[in-house]
Amino acid sequence: MKALRFCFSLILVLGLAGCAFQRNGDAVIPDERAGPSLVIYFAEDGNARRAARAVARKTGGELFDIRGKKPLPDLRGYDTFFVTASLEGGRIPAPLKEFLERTDFIDGRVVPFWTSRNAADSGLAETLNGEFERIARGARLLPAGGVLFAGRVKAKDADKASELKAEAALNELGLRRAAGGDRAEDMAKLFAAAYGGRFGPAVFQDGDWTLEMDGARWYYAQGRFLTKEDAERTEDFRPQFLYRYMAESSAEASESNPWRDTANQIISRRAHSGSYSLYRQTINPGAVRSPFFDALWRSRTRGEAYAHQKWIDFLGRKVQVHEDIVTPLGRAEARIQEAAKNDPKIPEWLGKLDSVTGWNWRNVAGSASRSFHAYGAAVDLLMKAEAGMETYWQWTAAKGIDWRAVPAEKRQNPPLAVIRAFEDQGFIWGGRWSRYDTMHFEYHPELLIFGTGNDRQRV
Repeated sequence: MKALRFCFSLILVLGLAGCAFQRNGDAVIPDERAGPSLVIYFAEDGNARRAARAVARKTGGELFDIRGKKPLPDLRGYDTFFVTASLEGGRIPAPLKEFLERTDFIDGRVVPFWTSRNAADSGLAETLNGEFERIARGARLLPAGGVLFAGRVKAKDADKASELKAEAALNELGLRRAAGGDRAEDMAKLFAAAYGGRFGPAVFQDGDWTLEMDGARWYYAQGRFLTKEDAERTEDFRPQFLYRYMAESSAEASESNPWRDTANQIISRRAHSGSYSLYRQTINPGAVRSPFFDALWRSRTRGEAYAHQKWIDFLGRKVQVHEDIVTPLGRAEARIQEAAKNDPKIPEWLGKLDSVTGWNWRNVAGSASRSFHAYGAAVDLLMKAEAGMETYWQWTAAKGIDWRAVPAEKRQNPPLAVIRAFEDQGFIWGGRWSRYDTMHFEYHPELLIFGTGNDRQRV
């Protein structure tokens, strides 16, 4: 009797568990390529409803009718959103448009599906996807295109067409996840925005996020921007140099940060709500740095680097720098001169400025990595020596002083307004490094954007 009671209980539990994954009589197993997903639909006709149900069966997603009585679930619990609706005179249906305008997808992957029985609508999908992306807040769009039904169509044929489109979208999602998911997309878009004059837009191509520069395509390649040939041996290269440079402490924070809007458009809130690992373990201990920055600054050799250097007047000194930073340096200088009118610390600091140096073909001290001075993308503003004041951690260590114990007030830091003037133009300051270099400013706009993105929160 006990055995029968146990078997009955087990059958009941398994039956209930099975029911939890049943929808319309079909077992629904969430597809790992999409992650937790929600199928949102506007069922103005039977085709859109059937397409939504077919997509839900294929993806394992939950169904949500925007005209239904059920409240919208918490979107933070989903990675991917499949949105289906029928074409209405070549426009996004008004109820769906209103829904999109008031909904934040919180950096979720959003895949639109359009259904139509009018073959003339076949060319509208791309146009509607562009409009969809402009309207949908927080959406990281994955275009899927239309699901067309010419004339009368059987329900099973409509289901088959929708499932084929859904399978294609799942395969694309799987490729993007394999290429690094949000991280890879964020990084490609980050560099495209930071160095807009050097790159075309970030494009997902050949199974990876890529950037085009000087006619060559660079692949993210698991954290290393590499050419296609080099991307086939990623283990031979170290991951891309990237870290969270924080331009301002909470005590210094200004109301407007020039990089915040850019960061908000690029850096994934989902990524920042959890772990956002930037580096992978390198298999080859002899791995070298990617030639990406050498190509970016057109400085693969000393001769090539020299060809792109210019002499400029900066803070009353002559300095040789890369042609690409002449404009941001000029804007930083104008900011400093304007701030000097109201901040007596700046004229005092300028009076103690001993030298300004820029291009210098060399490696980072004590390393095999090329210095940004070798590109002409960094400047050193060296102050006249003062007793008891420190500038650079290695110089401090050479005196037999514990450089880690040197407090901020014992370092030759430029005035805060000077630091901000540089940072607002894309330069990071070596005084914010743990191994401080208070004279050093280096052009790294991607780090300013990436560091600003760190304060984003899920909403």
